Amino acid sequence: MRPPRGVRPLAALLVVLALAAGCASLPESGPVRREAATGDDEVPSAPYFNPPGPAEDGSPAAIASGFLVAMQANPLSTKVAREFLTDRAARTWRPNRGTLVYEAFTVTPSGSQATVRLADVRRLDARGGWRGDAPGRAQELRLDLEYEEGQWRVENPPDALVVPASFFDRTFERRTLFFYDPTGRVLLPDPVFIPRGGQLATNLVRGLLTGPGPALAQVATSAFPRGTGLDLSVVVTESGVAEVPLSRELLRASPGDLERAADQLAWTLRQVPGVARVRMVVGGTAVPLPRGVVDVPVSSGQALDAAGDTPSVLFGLRDGRVVAFDGGAAEPVGGPLGRTGFETRSLAVSTTTGRVAAVSADGGTVFEAPLEQGGADEGVRQAVTGTDLLRPSYDLFGGLWVVDRTPAGARVRLVQDGAVRELQVRGVTGRTVAAAAVSHDGTRLAVALGGRDVARVRVVDVLRTDEGQVTGTGTSRSLTVAGDAAQAVDVGWRDPATLAVLSRTGAETSRVDYVSADGSPVGSGLVEPSVFRDDATELVVSPQADVPLRLVTADQRLFTLVAGGTWPRTASELGAATYSP
Repeated sequence: MRPPRGVRPLAALLVVLALAAGCASLPESGPVRREAATGDDEVPSAPYFNPPGPAEDGSPAAIASGFLVAMQANPLSTKVAREFLTDRAARTWRPNRGTLVYEAFTVTPSGSQATVRLADVRRLDARGGWRGDAPGRAQELRLDLEYEEGQWRVENPPDALVVPASFFDRTFERRTLFFYDPTGRVLLPDPVFIPRGGQLATNLVRGLLTGPGPALAQVATSAFPRGTGLDLSVVVTESGVAEVPLSRELLRASPGDLERAADQLAWTLRQVPGVARVRMVVGGTAVPLPRGVVDVPVSSGQALDAAGDTPSVLFGLRDGRVVAFDGGAAEPVGGPLGRTGFETRSLAVSTTTGRVAAVSADGGTVFEAPLEQGGADEGVRQAVTGTDLLRPSYDLFGGLWVVDRTPAGARVRLVQDGAVRELQVRGVTGRTVAAAAVSHDGTRLAVALGGRDVARVRVVDVLRTDEGQVTGTGTSRSLTVAGDAAQAVDVGWRDPATLAVLSRTGAETSRVDYVSADGSPVGSGLVEPSVFRDDATELVVSPQADVPLRLVTADQRLFTLVAGGTWPRTASELGAATYSP
């Protein structure tokens, strides 16, 4: 399967990000043990490369170029690269503090200096996390060289691994760390890029103990006590138990936090082939957990899934009534909005709270009612009124998020327990907005901006107390949709870390692109959609991986994305549709 559109030039960059992470160990010498991959994890390995050391009497330009080439050793090693440095620099160089990935470089010498110009640079932090630089960015490295024992050597190397995208395409992979939302109800995914091979488990745990990256810093936390570190490496026994040797700081954790920490490890290490169970060890002794066990299966904590732990159900609007799909059949829901008498244009459903919200045909009112009969309140109530209300969305706490397009720009409203609040959202309030969707876990709001030649979205942190009450909004990140996507039409969460963006590319053509919420290139595990040759007006998307993505057209037809990227029609006479988490 080809990587999603716009990702191919960045695929290597993802790998690069991994190297930058402090969680990614870069050996200085010796062979690197590789872990056999199976099934979908099998990736052609990069060719063996033992780079040459510095040439005798090499010029400053030759030494600078050789230093860059030496960082491409495979298996990964910085041993040869350090030979291009002065003795002092070789001792103090810390390439694990970051990664710079580039498409090409040039070296311009000037006396005892060499200026290295890197083209199309991407950066990763010490965890292997994406740092969000804009595409096409160039960067200069000014290397000072000193004459040491009759040879030129680099005195001020950057504290980063500096590698070409082609090298990292085969050497690194996109993996995920998991951290708790403020309430501890779900685990949020935090993508990182780390080296392939036998140190996968160790690198993942190191990254986990570092804590969430910038994209999750305001909305995520860890169960591990501050200062907890990894002693030596993770060992996987023949029976599939990953023994994680941790520092004594772990023993400060409460019994509840120990159990939560074990679930964090289970979710993170389930990505490692051959790992079936996880055990925390301090000082050579297994740490007992509250349930009277010393290890947990990697399947532990299924209820912590940020995509929801109940199956998604497809709902729609047909002849003004809310209908639910069971297989291929659609039947009106049992609640008030499943009856005739309402003219509506969009909807949101929360099976968690048993509520449904629908926007009136004129866009002036959001109605809310029980999904089925038998609720404490059988009536339909006006939840929000406004000027031009966009499709609403629910979070797992029952909060109903609505954006109103007014003459003065967008206004963001939150309905919680019957009360309506207006939130000031940087980069969204007062802007022209096409669509919005809160993540099911309630930690972020995605907004598709309208009125632009290039599709752009914003991802805004939603700040909450440990009881789930919204206190405001935080960091607002701007993301550009890759490729030739034009006017944004709709946005939704394809998984808890990835957005799907519907754009109109022509009078009768539309397309769907995937965008990582942290701005990094997305992985290749999603079905790549082909161009949709019709006027799609609505995106129907669930964060659950096994639920297909769908589109609704202006003439009320429903199309479903299938393997191979095609869009067969699967329903008609459907004015709008949505999934319930």
